[in-house]
Amino acid sequence: MIKPYQSYRYLRRYKQIILTVGRYGFGELISRLKLLKLLKLKKTAPAPELSAQATRAQRFRLMLEQLGPTFIKLGQILSTRADLLPGDIVTELAQLQDNVAPTPWESVRKQLRGDLGDYFETSFARFNPEPIASASIAQVYEAWLKSGEKVAVKIIRPGTEKIFRDDLLILEHLANLIHTHLEEARHWDLHAVLDQLRTSVNNELDMRHEGRNADIFRANFADYHHVYAPKIYWDYCRSNILVMEYVDGRPIAEFFDHQVDLETRRRLARNGADIVLRQIFEHGFFQADPHPGNAFVLPGDVICFLDFGMFSRLDRGARNILGRVLQAIVKKDIERIFKAARDLDVLPQENNQAELKVAVLDLIEQYHGIPLKQINVRRMLSDIIRLINHFHIGIRNDFLFLIKALGTIEATGHNLDPEFDMLTQIKPYARSLVTRRYAPQHILDESQRFGEDVVQLARESPEHLLEILRHLRAGRFKMEFQHRGLEQSLQQLNQISDKVILGLIIAALIISSAVIAHADIGPKLFGYPVIGGFGFLIAGITGLWIIFDILRNRNK
Repeated sequence: MIKPYQSYRYLRRYKQIILTVGRYGFGELISRLKLLKLLKLKKTAPAPELSAQATRAQRFRLMLEQLGPTFIKLGQILSTRADLLPGDIVTELAQLQDNVAPTPWESVRKQLRGDLGDYFETSFARFNPEPIASASIAQVYEAWLKSGEKVAVKIIRPGTEKIFRDDLLILEHLANLIHTHLEEARHWDLHAVLDQLRTSVNNELDMRHEGRNADIFRANFADYHHVYAPKIYWDYCRSNILVMEYVDGRPIAEFFDHQVDLETRRRLARNGADIVLRQIFEHGFFQADPHPGNAFVLPGDVICFLDFGMFSRLDRGARNILGRVLQAIVKKDIERIFKAARDLDVLPQENNQAELKVAVLDLIEQYHGIPLKQINVRRMLSDIIRLINHFHIGIRNDFLFLIKALGTIEATGHNLDPEFDMLTQIKPYARSLVTRRYAPQHILDESQRFGEDVVQLARESPEHLLEILRHLRAGRFKMEFQHRGLEQSLQQLNQISDKVILGLIIAALIISSAVIAHADIGPKLFGYPVIGGFGFLIAGITGLWIIFDILRNRNK
């Protein structure tokens, strides 16, 4: 892999990133990562637009917005990772603004003309070059097809792919430095976050992926009349262009105004929550960030979703485990909760589990028996995340997105209806998850899958057993052990053993040289034995080299 500081292009961007981090008040982090010395930079003055009263969380959000599309996308992902970041920063990241100044149309057209030729002339009867929306990755324009239909055309901004590629390389290097120099961050799986960012970026840079998400969403809600998804015009779509039906509605944020009819706001709150909960609990395919800015209200209180770039999935197994957890929480059955956690492979080390069980039981007791209307779901989710963070419990990305989606929809519901009760909305879906496990059809399906596994095991086991016996008889049976995560420790052990061996050699050399000098054996120079003196010289030089190497490694 190319190291960012070995290439001028990367170095220029790297310096820009580090200077911006310093300007927004995170100079201590730069110092601890030894980046000023590495990049030959001086400390920077604070950003002039930064208020003296800005909190740490606000500075972090503003910094990400300033650094551009890669870091805005990273912030959106980190807003789901309360297991990594303090609660104030996670809350602030939910307010990330992805509205940027548009790229001039001539630059966009020049880029696309080289890729697509006369695409715009042959595809559209009319095209408005003034964007109606502009974000960090794409810009949206209004146009009319030759058939007369009005469409919204979403186009990837020129150069975006190159920016992401360079920034991801720099972020990988920063992740390595953080893991090396920050003791408190050693348990963070930063490379998993970067893998998630890379996957999300690759999906969003392919407009066809967003179009497929829209089609799946529309098919899932084909019989549900309170939601609408724009039609995708696939004949006009390309990897960097998405053409979809133009929808003219009112942003849902306009209904946060208390002057709007209360009953209308209540219906929108219930319908919006119902749409998100159906995605999670029934379809297992849900918007990871159901932001109010990505939804319009159409006549008849129909909610139209516009952005289909960031979706997540919950497979059937995960939904079954979720149902088991909910049932165990109702019964305050800690052992069943931990069994579900073991199935998800998210438990910490065994020696922490006794303390963790007490903490989980205490958390359940805080909310058990309280009327649903009195429970704040966002606060409850925050309490769960704090517990996860404290005990360093691993948590799957799909569950993190689920938590964020539930928190976002509750906040939107309260903005529409101050008396909105999220848990009352969730209750029938949670009950359905539990009862579905005991439904005859589900039991029949599980029995059929189990039977197929048993038949396959019975069919293949004799053959595999005979193959093992043949290898044993022929003397070809081998057992191989592979260690993981011990490379650095083994390397340090080898270095230590090398120094010990050199020390023994030096000691032997000094003793033998002293014996030779005392016995007055061999030629002399200025009255001193040459062989003994030469032995002392080699021992001294080698000893000084070992001391220098030890001191150098300590200062790293």
